Amino acid sequence: MKKILYTITTFIIAATFIGCGGGGGGGSDAHFKNADTQTEIAIDIDCVLANPIAADIATYITLNSGDTIISDDVGSQISVYHDITGAKKVCRVAGTGNSHILR
Repeated sequence: MKKILYTITTFIIAATFIGCGGGGGGGSDAHFKNADTQTEIAIDIDCVLANPIAADIATYITLNSGDTIISDDVGSQISVYHDITGAKKVCRVAGTGNSHILR
């Protein structure tokens, strides 16, 4: 019984990896970002820290899945908010330095 369970589990794992590759004409590496194709987006919008409203948050930069936030200066700070649709938005805490998003 353990041998059958092990075989089924191995098959499922193998099928999962095979299913993730290919497609889109780019081969199995198409899902991984190349360092040459990444974009830097400056987080240059200052936060409204005292009771931000939906209109304030709508102006902040939207984070996408897989984005990386990079601090450019020691002590730089950002704030993360969720808009009314649940999207993550970021802004810079004024006077704390610079950061950017690597997308």
